[in-house]
Amino acid sequence: MKAVIALLLILVFTGVGGALGLFLKPAGPAGDHAAGPPDATDGPAPDSAIGLEGERPPPSYVKISRQIIVPVVEGGTTRALMVFEIALDVPAQHREAVFEREPRIRDAFLRELFEMSYTGAFLETYTSDRVMEELRQKLLAAARLHLGTRITDVLILDALRQEMAPHSQ
Repeated sequence: MKAVIALLLILVFTGVGGALGLFLKPAGPAGDHAAGPPDATDGPAPDSAIGLEGERPPPSYVKISRQIIVPVVEGGTTRALMVFEIALDVPAQHREAVFEREPRIRDAFLRELFEMSYTGAFLETYTSDRVMEELRQKLLAAARLHLGTRITDVLILDALRQEMAPHSQ
């Protein structure tokens, strides 16, 4: 019975999160919906990133289209849900490759996030530098399985923890 309730709560939170994501999504220019998210750039590249020709192409950030939701399980009980918003840093010419492979990338991210959850990484101080760095490295490795070295970084835009209400026995 507890498993059914936990599953129902996960489905409810997923639905609510998806609905809020759609509701709060900023509107882009008319007719630009199918093209994907717009490019975002940050000023000039640091000196260490400058290539042989003297310039690094401006970064292009591709936001994963939906939040990724992972249960935090302890002792067979779902204690909380973790909600992640993630973006990938790729050169502009490789943006389409991200969109084409997004289902496989999401699957790879879910595998890594589930593993971290089940090993206790999200139980207490999930925002610690150690946990966040481990998370970025695992997600970067997972993305590179499908995109190779075209991906330069994984950005964690949001990490939210929603505690589950305790169940009376």
